Amino acid sequence: MRCLVGIDDTDSARGYCTTYLAFRIAADLRAHLTVVPYPRLVRLNPNIPFKTRGNAAVCLQVEAPEPDAAFRALREKFEELADVDGGANSGLVFLEEPRIAPSFGPLYDRALAQVINPASVRALLKDRGVRCASLGNGMGLVGAAASLAFCESYDHSFELISYRRRESWGLKRVVDPSSVRDMDRRTFPHTFNNYDYQKNKVLIAPHGPDPVFAGVRGDSPSVVVDAFAQLRFEERLEGHMVYISNQHTDAHLKDPLDWKVFSSGWAEGRVDSVETGRGGHVYLELNSDGRARHCAFYEPTGDLRRAAKRLVPGDRVKLSGGVRRATTAHEKVLNVEKMEVLGMARSTERRTLAMGTYISSPRANRHLTKPLIRYGTETAGVASPKVPGWFEGPSKPMKALARSP
Repeated sequence: MRCLVGIDDTDSARGYCTTYLAFRIAADLRAHLTVVPYPRLVRLNPNIPFKTRGNAAVCLQVEAPEPDAAFRALREKFEELADVDGGANSGLVFLEEPRIAPSFGPLYDRALAQVINPASVRALLKDRGVRCASLGNGMGLVGAAASLAFCESYDHSFELISYRRRESWGLKRVVDPSSVRDMDRRTFPHTFNNYDYQKNKVLIAPHGPDPVFAGVRGDSPSVVVDAFAQLRFEERLEGHMVYISNQHTDAHLKDPLDWKVFSSGWAEGRVDSVETGRGGHVYLELNSDGRARHCAFYEPTGDLRRAAKRLVPGDRVKLSGGVRRATTAHEKVLNVEKMEVLGMARSTERRTLAMGTYISSPRANRHLTKPLIRYGTETAGVASPKVPGWFEGPSKPMKALARSP
């Protein structure tokens, strides 16, 4: 029987990872279910203040001959690998009727750009008759339920995520930088954000104590499998899995902003003022629908900030990003992730700014940021066949992790 399993918020600031739980489900629960390629890595609103790292949920398609036994096994693995002691507020949903998954589409759309009340999600799951489990305060049920709706009908990309053995967690990751650069040059434009050539920095490996070793993102499963095989490193890994994802699609920026705190979206208007502040940050006042809106381009955004500095009053722009709450020191402000120059004011001076789209440098890209090379190559509705090597794990189920004191 084909079922959908949604999980979210099993990680914490000190470690663990929701995708690692998905990997371990595929590796350890083969007696109860089979994970169907490709599991879905679903990024949600990146501006949520209580998220951990990239605000990612995972939805697994599974073949489960005995759904009751599968759910019991899933719940046990979920409880084993959710870092509740570290602050995780985990959610697990088990949908036995995948045909109703599209009915979670409105929730998915809202979870991309808004703050969702978990009580409303609990009510929705109860109304749909969906089995679920939660730990901590259960906030993860929001992402777990929202992930059910994402599929190949949306624009999507792929990521191969590799995982470390337990004894390596917390140790420095070492990937040969020259192998990353070589891989990037061979696979461009079919892989994204592998290396920052401005700062000479590897981008595929995280820096925290979580189980992820490295992730390679691209436009097809075969591309990311082949690209990962080109990397050079000495660490022995536990395995890897390829995910289909809404990463690099700007999915959170498709609707107009309502300007509520922590919301994501876009606003269009006229530039009234531009100034550079301390630290090189650029601050802009946007006249949008007759109201003055404060917007910020922070120094780490690199190329985006440099383009913003060349704006002048009277230019027309469309700015996309997330709304930061006001503080005693700062007003409510739009943290800009993308700028589209729609019109340029007349000037007696030569302008070095051109009409078009500007995004941050790769090192400052969010998981959902759409690289310029993906414009015009969107993949909504494109199905991808199963490829060899999409999943590699241990030949035997792994033992339960011993909890740190």
